[in-house]
Amino acid sequence: MTALRVSALAAVVALLCAFVGTPAAAAVGDPDLTSFYEQTLSWEPCGQDLQSGAQSDASQPPGFRERLECARMEVPRDYANPTRSTMEVQLIRLKATGPGKRLGSLVLNPGGPGASGVNYLIDSGNAFARLGQRYDIVSFDPRGTGQTEPISCGSKLPSGGDESLAAKEKRINEACGRYSGGLLRWVGTPDVARDMDVLRAAVHDDKLNYLGFSYGTKLGAVYAHEFPDKVGRMVLDSVEDPTKNTWQTALAQARGFQRALDDFAADCLRGPDCPLGTDQSKAQDQLRNWYQELSERPMKVKGETVDETTYVYALREALYSRSDWPALRQALTQLRRGDAAGILRMSEGGGGSATRAVPAPPVGRDELPPQDQLALRAIACRDTSERYDAGDYPRAERELTAASPLFGPDIAPLLLDCYGWPVAGDDSSREVAAPDAPPLLLVATSNDPATPYEGAFNMARELDNSSVVLTYHGEGHAAYTTGDLCVQRHVDDFLLNGELPEAGTSCG
Repeated sequence: MTALRVSALAAVVALLCAFVGTPAAAAVGDPDLTSFYEQTLSWEPCGQDLQSGAQSDASQPPGFRERLECARMEVPRDYANPTRSTMEVQLIRLKATGPGKRLGSLVLNPGGPGASGVNYLIDSGNAFARLGQRYDIVSFDPRGTGQTEPISCGSKLPSGGDESLAAKEKRINEACGRYSGGLLRWVGTPDVARDMDVLRAAVHDDKLNYLGFSYGTKLGAVYAHEFPDKVGRMVLDSVEDPTKNTWQTALAQARGFQRALDDFAADCLRGPDCPLGTDQSKAQDQLRNWYQELSERPMKVKGETVDETTYVYALREALYSRSDWPALRQALTQLRRGDAAGILRMSEGGGGSATRAVPAPPVGRDELPPQDQLALRAIACRDTSERYDAGDYPRAERELTAASPLFGPDIAPLLLDCYGWPVAGDDSSREVAAPDAPPLLLVATSNDPATPYEGAFNMARELDNSSVVLTYHGEGHAAYTTGDLCVQRHVDDFLLNGELPEAGTSCG
């Protein structure tokens, strides 16, 4: 319900790598990026601090921890002035395991924006076991995230006299400017795409092979636009729509999550003992009634408050994957008995983690959002020229509530995220035309609540390079990781063998 330009940087594109690890001949006046493209990475076993979020060994492939390697990669902060200041990008990789011919590296981005690619590979490496037989699986923390100069806005939000939502968002943004002002203009998606091309050269690949989810599809498309001759086998799963602005995207997500909730309710009603009753219209009434009741009388669970925001976030988390529907059904059964423990547990399930396209619920009055949410805000605000303020909010709330009485009010505040943001943004990250790039494989789920289905077809049209859309008829977000064997087979066949499915192919 995703999931990232500075016009002065456009001239840099012409000088970037024509051969493996070697920049193209620079025109007079172009900055020299040779040292970045020819750097040698020092891969070493990952420190314990980077593995703290890893799953238990029992859920990971054999030898998982032993295969993890980490490195730091130097890149310019500003590609137009590469000698002025640099930063180090945190990298991680799983070495290829199979005896067959190695295909190079496969770079992953899990989405967000703001999600740590390093943590994602640590937690989800087993999802790419087959690909990892012939590829080194590589991921990274994009600028401003994880361990790559994370966005900081201080430790606590200073109090303010005006307690309105818009005033609080502006206070958050002013704090980000005070603590990270020197970084904010350099975290946009086009800069991260340039970092990926340096990464491609640093791992000695002539072409970038890539698998991106949610916001990662935007990043991949921007890379294809900037470096069409360096695109290898690229898969974009749960595709962002480059034709929609922030307001239109918010409306599409409100409608998408409402459709997914309707599908969940219909599925629940087909089974026995559904906590929503036996009638579709009454089921929707029951879902809204719980929202109203928790708004008026929040519940306590082990000292934690469960209110209407917690409730909506639990619903939203469960709708990212159909596999979470049984747990949501059980949580609602508990709620009907007056026990909100299941709702609280589900609301904590995602927390804006990888592939999530919508941030976590608002925090307390004097609390800052968690770091990954601050990174999401910084990247999103750099990636758009839109700046909505308190005067726009009533209309946003009306339109989004009309799209979804439950999810609309939850999504509307996100339109204030860039209110008073300390640096300007632009819309260059929506430029994805790549007619000279080879075709990409786009994977679209018919009932994806966060990146609605039609977005993949709009992306294919904007790319203008005969990219193929693979349809997964189902629910949820990030089809490759749902376990559907048909989707996995088509994606793997393309990444391993270069075999694109025919146009119109579907699974599920």
